[in-house]
Order: sequence, then C-alpha cells, then structure tokens
Amino acid sequence: MSTSSQRRAGRLLTGAAVSLAVVLPACSSDSDSGETADPDGSGPGAASANADSRSSGARSQTSSAPGADSPEVVATGLESPWSIAFVGQTPLVSERNSGRILEVSAGGDVREVGRIDGVSASGEAGLHGLAVDDNRLYAFFAAGTENRIVRFDLLGEAGDLSLGEEATILDGLPTADFHNGGRLAFGPGGMLYATLGDTGDRSSAQDEEALSGKILRMTPEGEIPDDNPFGDSLVYSMGHRNPQGIGWDDDGKMYASEFGQDTWDELNIIEAGGIRVGRS
Repeated sequence: MSTSSQRRAGRLLTGAAVSLAVVLPACSSDSDSGETADPDGSGPGAASANADSRSSGARSQTSSAPGADSPEVVATGLESPWSIAFVGQTPLVSERNSGRILEVSAGGDVREVGRIDGVSASGEAGLHGLAVDDNRLYAFFAAGTENRIVRFDLLGEAGDLSLGEEATILDGLPTADFHNGGRLAFGPGGMLYATLGDTGDRSSAQDEEALSGKILRMTPEGEIPDDNPFGDSLVYSMGHRNPQGIGWDDDGKMYASEFGQDTWDELNIIEAGGIRVGRS
C-alpha cells in the first residue's frame, strides 16, 4: 500500500464486529433452494424464505406475548422485500425479484405503485434500495450486466400513488449475483449515497479506479460533488465487501453495516476518503 493510501486508511474507523439483525434480509442460508450458495451462505430465494418465517414468528410473538414491546405485523405475503422508503407516513417497499414497488397503507393493505420492467433478478441481484427526496423516488437495481440508479416523479396522494417517467441518474455500475450492495439514502447536505459490493472481486474494493466495493456520493442528478474526497470521482469510501445499510446520527456521523462471511458482520463508522482494510 502506498504512503498516501496508508494515510487514507487511517481515516476509516472500523467498528467492532457485531451480529446484526437484518429486518429485510438479503443474505442468509437457504438449504432447500437447490441453488449454489454464496460464500456468505445465501442463495436465491433466501430473502423471501426468511421474510415468511420472520413474519410467522412475529405473529406468534404478538399473539403469545402482547405488549408495548411486541412486534406488530404490518403486511404479509410480500415477495423478497428489500427496502423501505417513506412518503410522509406512507411506506414504499421494493420487491427484489419481481421489480415491483409497493405502497403499504396504515391498515396493512398492499397495492402496486409501479414495476421496473428492466430488473434482472439473479441470486442477490434485483431491485434493491429506494430513497425519497422532494416527491421523487430513487431506485437502485440490476439490469443485465450493470446496476443502475433511476428516478421517478411520485404522482398522486397516499393510497393512490403512482410513478412518472423513469429517468436514469447513473448507469454502468458493476453488478454480480452476490455482493451486489444496493442501498440508497440521502445524507446531510442533500447528497445521495449508494453502496456497491465488491461483486466477488476482493481486489477491486481497494482499487480507487473501480466502483465495486465502494460507497458512492453524488448529487440528486447523479453528478460528482465538488467536495468528494477522491477528486473527480463518485467514491466516498472504499475497501468494502458488501455494505447494505447506511445511516447518520444527529451529529451527522455516518455508519454502514457490512455483511461478513457467515459470521462477523460489521457496523462501521464511515469517514470521507476512508479505506476499510480489515476482514474481507
């Protein structure tokens, strides 16, 4: 590693390894699927299988131990649900395999807001992250040999939402059946962040010129912000295996959850220009 890379590596604060409870699972074992499992222990259909089992568990706990801390089942019968974004108080849910975007009412009714026809569902790849900003919906999905980020105007009101014309914000992003990343979120300053897994190519995560194994930061139009840490690049941090959750605390500190192989998932503090150099 070069001296400059070592200095940048020092700016990443790697969090302690923790066991993460994934609400909408994307990686878990599926011994009955008949498919070849990823090194993470996941396979096609794992998300839907776990979603069904966890919904059943939630119903059981609600009926057997009611109380303020008991989980409440909001909706059932979803197919590989992956991401939730809110329009006001109304949740929109992406289905990884079907490419559908669903609206869930306060009473638990589910209706289709729209379907992205270009979604290529394979392994962990498909329709992933959703994010809402200024009555516009952003979506991250696999399309053939690439990942794309697109945007739609949100039309109508809660209970009757629909999507306007699709506009591509960013395309040509690397994709793979496993370690595909896919989270979208708006952070401080109104910038859009996207996570990309290493697509199974570990060395690419440490390559500043590659976009795989990175957290990207862009304007709502998909442009490179002037204050990005690697100059004329969308890359905000690098060295990631399969980051699939991002968020910020009240002080603006950024966190990312990262899938490990079978065990040793991570919760990391992310800094601009940081390079994750730990367990891969």
